[in-house]
Amino acid sequence: MTAVLSLPLVRVVANFVLFQLAWFAAILGGASGYDGLAALPALVVVLLHLGLNRSVWRGEVWLILGVTALGLIVETVFISLGALHYAGQAMGAVVPPVWILALWLAFGTLPNGSLHWLNGRMVLQIMLGAVLGPLSYLAGVRLGAATLGVPEWVSIGVIAIGWGLAMPIMFQLATRLAAGFRSPAP
Repeated sequence: MTAVLSLPLVRVVANFVLFQLAWFAAILGGASGYDGLAALPALVVVLLHLGLNRSVWRGEVWLILGVTALGLIVETVFISLGALHYAGQAMGAVVPPVWILALWLAFGTLPNGSLHWLNGRMVLQIMLGAVLGPLSYLAGVRLGAATLGVPEWVSIGVIAIGWGLAMPIMFQLATRLAAGFRSPAP
């Protein structure tokens, strides 16, 4: 099993599939009010990722934590601007629920995993963030995990701008951390 998981394509596909499963579990759990349980699959994705990347685990931990800090900022801005309100969240709360932060932890596994092909492609990072970010939130809204602010098109615009900025920042962080954790030449 370990030999199969060492194949690059298998690891990329596994990273993508496991993140998607964690996303659905978190969204459905968050929509149902099971915040703690909703966070668990995302945490499992992170632990598996770190276990499969033991040779570079320090850099991966810092990347995951950096992406999560970025996510905390992005989500807080979305909530503060009224673009988004999560199910079960108290009115006036600006900190995202724990399951969203857990999703950002799992999202931190993607820059050096299934999204590695986006490295160095800033325009594509911006475009995909600006399109796929809002689509992901719209899917979460449809599944009952959140509601958009009114008018919805403004909220979608705010999310598009946020994700259009967040994606290149995340990849820049991945690039800088990778450079900082490379082994020095002998």
